[in-house]
Amino acid sequence: MEYSKNKRAEKVVSKREAKWNIIDFPCELGYHCPVCEYKSIDELWNYDDRLDRSEYNYFLWCRKCNKDYPSVICQPNIDKATDIFLDIIQDIKWSQNN
Repeated sequence: MEYSKNKRAEKVVSKREAKWNIIDFPCELGYHCPVCEYKSIDELWNYDDRLDRSEYNYFLWCRKCNKDYPSVICQPNIDKATDIFLDIIQDIKWSQNN
């Protein structure tokens, strides 16, 4: 399978560093593909794991759509989405100053 590429995302936010060990999957944190319609958890309490971390900072990748989406639009809880957005802006500002 050829993975989606987003040259603009790569230029604006760059690629994610591979050194981090991630414990929680996006589905476990409440993220949901903004395009696909599906239940996040099935009747056996299994998470739908179609979302994964994108190769781009601040993005998630959907294996069904084969597209990268800004993580903030994958968070259906608007209060959490707002906090995520502000965390991203704060991180970008911090990175620019260092």
